[in-house]
Order: sequence, then C-alpha cells, then structure tokens
Amino acid sequence: MDHIQELYKERNKEAKDLFRRAFCGELTDAFPFVVNNANYFVFGEEPERIPDGYFQKPEVMYKRQVEQFRRHYELVKDHFVPYLMPFMGTGVLCSAFGSRIEFIDKMDPAHTGTLLGSMEEVDRLRMPDMEKDGLMPHVIRYLKYFKENSTIPVGITDCQGPLTTALQLCGYDTLFYGMYDYPEKVHQLMELVTEALIRWVKLQKKIIGEPMDCCAGDQGVYVPEGIGVWFADDDAIILPPELYDEFVIPYNERLMEAFGGGIIHWCGCANQHIDSLNKMKYLRGINNFSLADAKSLYDLRMGIRKDIVIIACDFTPIEYEDFYRTLFEELKIPRQGLVVQSLFSPLTGPRDRKYELLRRTESVVVPEVEAILRKYANVG
Repeated sequence: MDHIQELYKERNKEAKDLFRRAFCGELTDAFPFVVNNANYFVFGEEPERIPDGYFQKPEVMYKRQVEQFRRHYELVKDHFVPYLMPFMGTGVLCSAFGSRIEFIDKMDPAHTGTLLGSMEEVDRLRMPDMEKDGLMPHVIRYLKYFKENSTIPVGITDCQGPLTTALQLCGYDTLFYGMYDYPEKVHQLMELVTEALIRWVKLQKKIIGEPMDCCAGDQGVYVPEGIGVWFADDDAIILPPELYDEFVIPYNERLMEAFGGGIIHWCGCANQHIDSLNKMKYLRGINNFSLADAKSLYDLRMGIRKDIVIIACDFTPIEYEDFYRTLFEELKIPRQGLVVQSLFSPLTGPRDRKYELLRRTESVVVPEVEAILRKYANVG
C-alpha cells in the first residue's frame, strides 16, 4: 500500500479548495495551476521510462503512476491532486462494439480501422456486454486492482464522447456524408453510443465507489463535487455549428445530465460553437488544448459563459515563457473561471498550432514553468 495520500494530505486539501473556489467563481483574480509531469498516457514519453507490461499488468501501471506522483511532489509545488487512471488508449468503448485495438510496444493502445462500411450497417450494432466485450473487462481488472491496493482515488478510464466514438466506428466520410444523406441513421448511432457510454461510466463508478456526480479528475486536473464526467469531443473543431447542434449537442447534454454536469475536451479551436455551448445546461467546464494558440484560448474565455470554467490544458509550449506572457500580459485573459495545466513531455510540445518533436529536460523545464505560472496565478 502506498502512502501518497497521507504524506501530502494538507497540500492536497489546499489544492482541492482552490479548485472548488475556481469552479464556483469565488476566485476573481487568481487561478489554480498544475505543472503535470505525472502523465498516465505514454505519448511523448522517453521509451526507456515506459516499463514493460504497462498496458498488460495492473501492478505495473500502478507502480509507474505512484512513482510519477512521488517524483512530481519532489520537483514542483503546484496544485496537483493525484488519482490513479486505468488508461487503455482512446478506443475502449468502440472496442466493445467490435473495433480493433492494437498494442504497440512503448506506445498507447491504438484504435485501427473502422467497423462500419456504411450507415446502413448501424442496424447490426448491439449494446456491448460490459463484463465481456472489447477492452472493458481489461479496464475493470485494473480498476479493481487499483481500488484494492491504494488509498489514492481511482478515476474512470479515458472517456471519448459520442461523436468521437461514432467516428471511430464508421470513419469521417461515412459519418459526415451520413449527416446529409442518412440523418436518421446517424441519430440511431449517436443514441446507441451515448447510452452505451452512460452505462459504461456508471459501471466503472460502481466498481470504484465513486458517486454519479463526482469525478476524480479530468486529464490530470482535480474536479470538485457536482461534476460527474469528462469526455473528449476533439472532432468538434471540424464541424460547422448547424451539424454540431443537430447531431452532437443533444447527446453531449444527455451524457452530462446523467452525471450532474460535465467537462468537454478538445484539441485545437472550436470557437465556432461558442453560442451553442453557452446554451448547454449541464456544461461546467471546457478543457482546451489550444496548441499554443493564445488568441483562440482568449477568445474562448471571453465568449463562453462566465460560469463555465476554462481549463487551459496543453503540453508545455515550446516557447512557454512567450506563450504565458502573451496570454496574461498582452491579451490579459481574465483569471476568474480559469484553471491552467501544463503537461510536461520530454519529446514534444506545441508551437503555432501544431506539435513538434524536440528533446528537453524535466528538471529544468518543470521548475521554470512553475515559476512562470506562480507569477501569474496570484495564489500561494
């Protein structure tokens, strides 16, 4: 049994209070921040630091994540609150419908190919058996191991939203053309994957003993009570508002309503949907990897409802000092309703709306980013 919870109890308590105040709008000129070098995925990690069996043996994933938490606490003093994450890539739900997942050495599990060749084939899909199908039983094994061997909170596995899952099952051309040619079939598919996702999240919460309206965290960021789910909606960036309104928003709302409220994630810029997002009753936060585009992040914060928290969460920008100076000094993004997370990767980072390969040193970059964010955060 690890002792992370006991060793950093007071530090975690203070961090949780800051996040609660940020989500409640009580922090008017300050924000919590995380410089996260304890990523549960392996993308962007040095291969020699990825243990063999990470995606095959729960004890290996558990050990690596706990060691990462210890290293984080030793290196940086931010508002990080740890939770164990049974990560199996982004294709767990679609795998339960029958999609193929590849386990590639020293890489995150990858969804490969599509399952449906046309929208007419939607009729052959069936609700997955959560105890038997795809990667779900594998995830369940990890959830149970983490729960039995640690006092650290356990989160649900990576949660791809209805749109992402639908696209994984039938591909971009089939789904997007289907929105024009077979709208009833697209709605049928979205209904099915939404209901399956709700059932899958509920089962995971039952196993780990997590209330329906609580969530251990969102991609490394602590989430206060009253928000029960986060999910990825990356393909929102390429959809026009009229299609997003008809085929995506109703299902996202249903998913968030089932868990008392939710957080939506996407990488890039989906600001064309600001008006639609503002109408969503159960949307509590947006987790945006802006790809070092400070202006789009600023426009999102300025356009979105003030009670919706913006989590400015990305891999550490290559030019991180310039990025944060632009965001806070030139653009003067409001601190109220803001959370900032910088995900350190030794091998990649964003610049000019794309990720680039590089090599940088954790012991240098992480403390520097902490100092920069502390200067702007106005918190202890």
